[in-house]
Amino acid sequence: MHNSDPERPRHGGDLTLAQSTFGKSQVIDFSANMNPLGPPSAAWQAILEHLEGIVHYPDPYARTLKKALADYLAVDPAHLALGNGSIELIYLLPRIFPFDTATLPAPGFSEYEYAVRLTRSQCRYVYLKPPDYVWDLPVLLDAVALGGLIFLCNPNNPTGTLLSRSDLEALLAALPPSALLVMDEAFIDFVDRSQELTLIPQAIRDPRLLVLGSLTKFFALPGLRLGYLAGAAELISRLAAFLPPWNINSLAQAAGAAALGDKKYIENSRNYINQARERLYEELKTIPGLNPLRPTANFIFCRLGPDLPRAPEVVEHMGHKGFLLRDCSNYRGLDDRCLRLAVRRLKDNQALVTALRELLSHGL
Repeated sequence: MHNSDPERPRHGGDLTLAQSTFGKSQVIDFSANMNPLGPPSAAWQAILEHLEGIVHYPDPYARTLKKALADYLAVDPAHLALGNGSIELIYLLPRIFPFDTATLPAPGFSEYEYAVRLTRSQCRYVYLKPPDYVWDLPVLLDAVALGGLIFLCNPNNPTGTLLSRSDLEALLAALPPSALLVMDEAFIDFVDRSQELTLIPQAIRDPRLLVLGSLTKFFALPGLRLGYLAGAAELISRLAAFLPPWNINSLAQAAGAAALGDKKYIENSRNYINQARERLYEELKTIPGLNPLRPTANFIFCRLGPDLPRAPEVVEHMGHKGFLLRDCSNYRGLDDRCLRLAVRRLKDNQALVTALRELLSHGL
């Protein structure tokens, strides 16, 4: 890449770097937002049963997985395109739809901007309003009305900010015919009443709209890389033509299909995460100077008060204690007093709170 190209964004979940940096073979990872229960047992079993199949090419169309996902989302398979993680699809979209300008949330998932800038398109930003990082809806609607390629995320990463049903309807009403809105719903499976907020029913009928989704977060399969786009059949067919063959490996296909069919796991996960995130949120509120936002998904965004250490220092010291946190200072629109904490199992969450309270109370 040329020197003028943007630097590749940093993310959470880099355990290799964390282990070498902090000199620990084991760290509790609060920097990546996965289902704390781990993958469903059906996914583990499917991987074991399909290990011998790695001597063959995978199904190039991932037919079984696509059918399972279509059933899960209650759409026809013709409305779905599968990606090697949602990131493959994020990188694909600006190349297929080379608008002059892209509208992005700030703060927001940094790969939107990176993918857009690789095409030399210009970026404009819609900033969420601190301290609660809510949407300024009139400003957002004005930006949407300008058209072009638009990336939004509901719930937003890293803040957890939700667009309501009325907000979403206003967005669609403001969207001009020349625009393409990509609504990233990677975390929507963690949201209460998610069926009221997903735009998939609208996307399959509206060529101005695509919904981006992920199977790696709710089903805890990030190492297998599974993402999807939902939209109008003609639009999906155009997108799919640009995807490489065999982009979903055979173990990912098998595990994904099995996970989508595990209804008990889905129910248990939602109940557990709802309980765990509420308890973690209430505990974090008791730490003086730490200001957590009420969570909507499986992570909690926090601001460190002016009397507390800055986020990079907190992350470093907590890393040496065996906890990996997400420093959010590299998000556009945020400063070095912002952290994101994943919701993990109850005992891990309690250990985090105890260590964080001790660190912030006694200083570095």
